[in-house]
Amino acid sequence: MNNSSFDLIPAIDILDGKCVRLTQGKYNEVEEFSSNPEEVAKKWVGCGAGRLHLIDLNGAKEGEPVNFKVISRIVRAVGVKVQVGGGIRSHNVIKDYLNEGVSYLILGTRAFKDRNFLEEVKKLYPENIIIGLDLKNNKVALSGWQETSEIGIGQLAEYMEGIKQVIHTDITKDGTLAGPDLSSVKEIAGVLQSNVIVSGGLSSIDDIVEILNMKKQKYSNISGVILGKSLYKGTIDLSSAIELITKKMASKNP
Repeated sequence: MNNSSFDLIPAIDILDGKCVRLTQGKYNEVEEFSSNPEEVAKKWVGCGAGRLHLIDLNGAKEGEPVNFKVISRIVRAVGVKVQVGGGIRSHNVIKDYLNEGVSYLILGTRAFKDRNFLEEVKKLYPENIIIGLDLKNNKVALSGWQETSEIGIGQLAEYMEGIKQVIHTDITKDGTLAGPDLSSVKEIAGVLQSNVIVSGGLSSIDDIVEILNMKKQKYSNISGVILGKSLYKGTIDLSSAIELITKKMASKNP
């Protein structure tokens, strides 16, 4: 399921209505960047982002949306595609978010714990579902990364059959600015037919270019990256990165 585009997707993680970043998914390692996530969203769209990644961190932990109203305001304000994760574990919640104009719903915990639910959403919302492959020591993590399943990379192809998009996150890298785990990305992209969005550890434009080169050289189903702490700490300038990647996508050379 190859994709000719390569998206740079800013992340906005929402905890108690504020824009924050966690380190390695640890709720006790929180850094607040803004009390107004809507303004942050407008900033990234103003820099050229055509898609945003919103996570309800309270919802991920509690199993149901907590920051629904905040996310709805952002969706109405920005006018670009928005993907939302965190606490989406029922058909009603999926419908509620779609009714608010959310483009994609990121599913994790229930999709892996309830195979029937996974098969249902594949059929009902084939264009709207993204599966979050949050990996810790090559095992899928669940419940806001608070628990680890026994599902490994080798079993993912069967689970993900028919899923158009996945997000690959290495939890040990997330929020560390230590660079992505490229070997894990290659393994996932090589195993799955789905488009793969890479997340976790990206710290520089060089990291983005390296992943783009992987796409152009072999793994054509890599469809973009999610940028979090690198944007908030200023190690990546979003406008410059989008400009560079747009040029590289247009070029036939790596």
